[in-house]
Amino acid sequence: HRGDMFLILRDFHGLTQVILPSGEFGSEVRKQVMETPLESVLLVKGIVIARPSGQENPNMPTGAIEIQAKQVQILNPCKPLPFEIKDFVKKSETLRMQYRYLDIRSAQLQYNLRIRSKMVMKMREYLCNQHGFVDVETPTLFKRTPGGAKEFVVPTQERGKFYSLPQSPQQFKQLLMVGGLDRYFQIARCYRDEGSRPDRQPEFTQVDIEMSFVDQLGIRRLVEGLLRYSWPEEKGPLPESFPIMTYAEAMSSYGVDKPDTRFDMKITDITAQMRAAQLGFVQEALGKPHGCVKAIRIPEGAVSIRIHCACGR
Repeated sequence: HRGDMFLILRDFHGLTQVILPSGEFGSEVRKQVMETPLESVLLVKGIVIARPSGQENPNMPTGAIEIQAKQVQILNPCKPLPFEIKDFVKKSETLRMQYRYLDIRSAQLQYNLRIRSKMVMKMREYLCNQHGFVDVETPTLFKRTPGGAKEFVVPTQERGKFYSLPQSPQQFKQLLMVGGLDRYFQIARCYRDEGSRPDRQPEFTQVDIEMSFVDQLGIRRLVEGLLRYSWPEEKGPLPESFPIMTYAEAMSSYGVDKPDTRFDMKITDITAQMRAAQLGFVQEALGKPHGCVKAIRIPEGAVSIRIHCACGR
């Protein structure tokens, strides 16, 4: 590689290749760099030059250039790391949380934070600039409003008095509608004291929207347009039309009103096929008003059952 030593430097924008040339200056810097631990903070001054033909790296945003170092200064050497800063190095969740500042250095988490920031910015542009919405910050300290979820209680210095963290800005946005604002939105923080479950978080962020004088179709068109406008280009285009499912279809095919449509094993009505079945529990079900028989078809399910039974023996 041209007799030079290569150094990969990471900053806010990504990775950049630095060349430490040969010679007296290069030998001194090489020794200094070789003794410096990974993740140390360096200051590099030099000349940005094009990489030699055929040595470009299309996988790097800066793959067409490199820096020919003229000065290298170790600003802050890093102490021994508890884990390597690599996306595919296995590390426990506890260790990642303990050293969160190191975990955030990973490329995947950096990407997640950046793409979230871009999407929120695009959402604000779409709602404010194109549809005349007003972004209103509502209070996060409020009175208790019993509803579907438990609320977090915040004590105060005044004896017998407390606040509650809002489950959603529901009452505030309704007051805004009555006040004539017509179109409100907020990137809102919400709090629900329900513990952590796959579909529940004690603290989460939602795009909260409220509109006056609008019908179901208008809301659907607005939300579809919002998703299209804010969708990251690198994720590929969204379908021309979003699938629509009625409540009856959701309950019939999935058994819930908020189905995960990635689950392709839908519920099938087999009432007609089971009417002649000589099974007591089937006939008992069919004898009731609106009685029916439904099933989920599992591909190669019979083979799995036979294997399970054979292992059970």
